[in-house]
Amino acid sequence: MYPVAIIGDSPAAQLAALACSAGGFHEIARFAGPAECPAATPILSLGANASRLLRTLAPDAIDALGYFPDRQQVRFAKSAYLLAELPLGEFYAQRYGAPLVNFSTQSLTNRLERDIANPLQASKRLEEIEHSYELTIVSAPGTAEPSRGAPYTVFAASLPDHPLRRANVLWRGKGQYIEQLSDTERVHFRFVTPSNQAFDEADWHPSLHQALDAKTRAGGIDLDSFQASSTLFAGRVAYLSDALQTAEHCKVDGGNTAMEDAWVLSRMMENYEEDIGDGLAAYERFRRPRHRKVFAQMRDHLTRLTQPSAARRFQQHVGTALQNRLLPEIALQHQDWLYEHDVIKGFR
Repeated sequence: MYPVAIIGDSPAAQLAALACSAGGFHEIARFAGPAECPAATPILSLGANASRLLRTLAPDAIDALGYFPDRQQVRFAKSAYLLAELPLGEFYAQRYGAPLVNFSTQSLTNRLERDIANPLQASKRLEEIEHSYELTIVSAPGTAEPSRGAPYTVFAASLPDHPLRRANVLWRGKGQYIEQLSDTERVHFRFVTPSNQAFDEADWHPSLHQALDAKTRAGGIDLDSFQASSTLFAGRVAYLSDALQTAEHCKVDGGNTAMEDAWVLSRMMENYEEDIGDGLAAYERFRRPRHRKVFAQMRDHLTRLTQPSAARRFQQHVGTALQNRLLPEIALQHQDWLYEHDVIKGFR
């Protein structure tokens, strides 16, 4: 096998290193991403499509470090009224073949670094790395986070505990939303809002006030970041999806697609052996449709939850409540396309 370089220190980049090693690539060099890349989100939520990859490449990490929420909820911001709820836990694992697991990003990345046992080298220019390796896999974003003028702003906070720590909760506000997820140690919150709209504590449940007070700016989101790239490779450089978007996602699990990319790319390069160009073309052919669908879903998620019209938000609430309370199977079917996607089965 030929020498491979991997740029980035994200979980997707780490899984790429593990997947390439499992595929027979023994000359793997790892490089840090650009210095201006913003810090990673402190929590990861791996649905079945990502947790089965982790179970394959780092078998002990889930049981050692994972936190298993038992339900997924949607609640009104001020009253905490339960608008919708779907089961997670064993029900989810039986339906999709793998669990939904939350992790402390730091704990998981530290564990994967130990498993990789191939230290990161200092950042270098892509051109320099590309010249020295037959294949270069890029996971780090090529540009810094969006400017302060981005139309949506993301804040983050974490607390030692919260009454709803067993659930993954989406709090719906007046054109704003908060994602609440827990790992084994803390409860984490991500606040997403149009940049021209501040968070008003009076609009949120008292259990969220401490998190609101503690929040700090994490970055910005531009709608242009949800456009799927026209190509996933250039020459002998392959791009995972997190290299083609800004670092901040509108959902905590927004980076999971890059983990799928890492696995499929490693399998294509193993299958095509020395035909690197054919392997990259196959990788793009298989992954671009998935990118388009996931990016479209994330864009819809962002625009729907930041809807400025009270009347339209009311319609959304009624639809969500009816679907989840009266027809839960239909609600589950709407998410099946994401979590049933099994790249292990399809690309062994």
